[in-house]
Amino acid sequence: MKLSRYVDLYYFPFFLFFIIITGYWDSLMRNFISLIFPLFIILYFLSKKRINLRINIQVVLIYFYIIICIISSLLAFDVFNSLYYSLRVIVFFLLVASFYHWLNDYNKLILTLKAFTLCGLSLSFSIIYGRYFGQVVIEAEGIIRSGGFFSNVNSAGFILYCASIFTFLLYLLEKKNIYVYAILLMVITLILTGSRASMLALGTFVLIYNFRYKLTKKVLLTILSGLLFSGGMLYFFKDKIMSSLRLERGLSARDILYNVGLDITSDNIFFGIGLGNLKYVGPAYVNSYPIGQWQKDDILKVGIQSSHNLFIETSAELGVFGIIFLVLILFKIGKKYFYGIKRNILHKNLYYLIWAFFVGSIIRCLFESNGILNRGWITMDISFWVLFVIFERFSSIINTSEKL
Repeated sequence: MKLSRYVDLYYFPFFLFFIIITGYWDSLMRNFISLIFPLFIILYFLSKKRINLRINIQVVLIYFYIIICIISSLLAFDVFNSLYYSLRVIVFFLLVASFYHWLNDYNKLILTLKAFTLCGLSLSFSIIYGRYFGQVVIEAEGIIRSGGFFSNVNSAGFILYCASIFTFLLYLLEKKNIYVYAILLMVITLILTGSRASMLALGTFVLIYNFRYKLTKKVLLTILSGLLFSGGMLYFFKDKIMSSLRLERGLSARDILYNVGLDITSDNIFFGIGLGNLKYVGPAYVNSYPIGQWQKDDILKVGIQSSHNLFIETSAELGVFGIIFLVLILFKIGKKYFYGIKRNILHKNLYYLIWAFFVGSIIRCLFESNGILNRGWITMDISFWVLFVIFERFSSIINTSEKL
């Protein structure tokens, strides 16, 4: 294999692996991977790509979203900070476009999926090590959580959610049982992170994915039994479950952050306060709320980095125009996924998997602001768009493959 072919085959999986596992590293290596490496990829893509005037609705919506980011930045609370994040959004979508034109054969698809599997396994082993030999997060209720080499346990949970789905897709394509064991490990370590939003996303995925079966009496009986069992557990062990899931404390804090985002939106209705400016504007709103000082201090100690809701945060930072285009982008993607299930009988399992991942990610974004499109955060948002590219390219890849 010629060196150029070898480099072309491996540079994107290599990038995806390292951009994810170094997501919370503070080092020169991380700066190179997150700043310099993407620029090399984009320049390489632009040097090979001819200008193509054929654009679809999805691309037009993304263009408008970027334009809203720039306009919002020019009117922002902190112009330069917001322009920096707008530039990150541009770089992010250029990376997605680069990946789209790179992903043109079956081997590249498999290597991409294996990169995510390796990410999930690496994170899983680090969580197990951290749980018993390293640093852990101990909640007020005594719950022990571990994020491995991710300092944020919720981010670790989301990466494991994504990695388990990509590994399952790999299993559907290659039918190797080793991937089943890898998924089990990722699910177990996802639970160890204690990330409720990611567990909810995974549960939603399992539910939606199994809609591919016809609602026979056996399926309905299984669903009914599961609901009755869950209801019984909630009734008899309500206090213990609420304590374990930290619902009372977690939801009360999120409620304040939701209100901060909504109040900022109402005060900056059209173009918001600019990307990345929530941490500067949010504290003043928190201090004005009639809540205990200890709760204010607890929230302000970690900073108002997000609203813990993608849609509220987008409306706060980009205004009503930003949230409109975000919703339109997601609606267009969801519509493609839904019709993909109806039109493709041969690979129905795969298309249900993609649709279920989409729904699970949307549900999660009601409680977290990253995972789809959040200020060009490659580590957390790239999985969603990689799977979208796989969906767009899958038919042509499979049709030209000798394996399927």
